[in-house]
Amino acid sequence: MKLTRYTYLLTLNDRKRHEHVTEQGAVKQFTVQYETFIEGNWCPVIRYDTAHGFPHMDRIRPDDTVEKIPLLTKDLGEALTFADQDIDENWARYKEAYLKRKRA
Repeated sequence: MKLTRYTYLLTLNDRKRHEHVTEQGAVKQFTVQYETFIEGNWCPVIRYDTAHGFPHMDRIRPDDTVEKIPLLTKDLGEALTFADQDIDENWARYKEAYLKRKRA
């Protein structure tokens, strides 16, 4: 098995953490998480992973409750690609929604 792990800065206060495991070229598990830096802490906002045996997105609220949204594919390579692209394209929108909930 091969582990790939990296952290990618989107801004000084926003980052994407990426980790996936492959075996013979096939994705076996992954986590891709968008985090924002608030009040001295990195706060998870959106997480895609394969915990619980299926690919899904966790929308993490400021009170640490989690909304779990299953992905429409069971192909882990496809799900990983989608997760990476979604965070790259939509992290600012996710941050705005998170901060709006935090202020409420």
